[in-house]
Amino acid sequence: MFKFFFKKNFCDGWDNFFFIVLSNLIPIALTIGAFFAVKFTSAVNQYLPNVTVALCFAVITLSVFSWGANAAALADFETPTFSNYFSTLKYVWKIGLLYGLFLAVAMFILRVAVAYYLSFYLKNGGYLYLIITALLCWFAIICVLALQWFIPLYFLQDDNGFIKCLKKSFIIFFDNAGFSVEVFLLNVLILALTFITVGIFPGVNGVLLSCTNALRLRLYKYDWLEEHPEFLTDRDKRSEVPWDELLADDMESLGERKLSSFIFPWK
Repeated sequence: MFKFFFKKNFCDGWDNFFFIVLSNLIPIALTIGAFFAVKFTSAVNQYLPNVTVALCFAVITLSVFSWGANAAALADFETPTFSNYFSTLKYVWKIGLLYGLFLAVAMFILRVAVAYYLSFYLKNGGYLYLIITALLCWFAIICVLALQWFIPLYFLQDDNGFIKCLKKSFIIFFDNAGFSVEVFLLNVLILALTFITVGIFPGVNGVLLSCTNALRLRLYKYDWLEEHPEFLTDRDKRSEVPWDELLADDMESLGERKLSSFIFPWK
């Protein structure tokens, strides 16, 4: 299943290279604006930059959140458009800003907590503080692995609000821990390539496309389990999901893609 996901995700990214590049200019511009906003507020008050960072992070997250509709369209073999992006922005701005503020506050609290307990350990010793620090770090890792499903869940399923997306993100992670790690590692490679290209490609929108493609395919498992409830109570049998059968239509839609088709798409 992961092999097909990787192939489809690469094809979606390559076929929509210029659209993704242009889309990434929005969060890049917002990030540059955030840098100057923090620089300006730091000259006004020493505590004000913390608020500015949180607000700017929320706005940047909203821009990525709004692109989730195009990511879902690409994952479903549809054509992405900028009109879709701006129309989506009108109805997701509340949950997008809330999600961004949630992440900003969570990262701030976690950073303070880790620094607090780690400083206690370095000053006074005692393995209790070290254990607490390690637990906090593991909690942060689990949150990162789970929350990569948050935005895709909102656009791939109906009637998912903030709490539902949050709850389902962790459910999907714990039920697909290995797959979540694999997708995360792929996203790390995407971010490394993004760093090399100064955020232009694949960029944060490329990461979102990766998560959306992965979740869309993974959700086939739950549709299949609804039709075969006898597998729900047996975790050993749940690994017997017939992926070749479930992915047959997507494989046919994607078709055979040879190396020459990426270099010479007109052939």
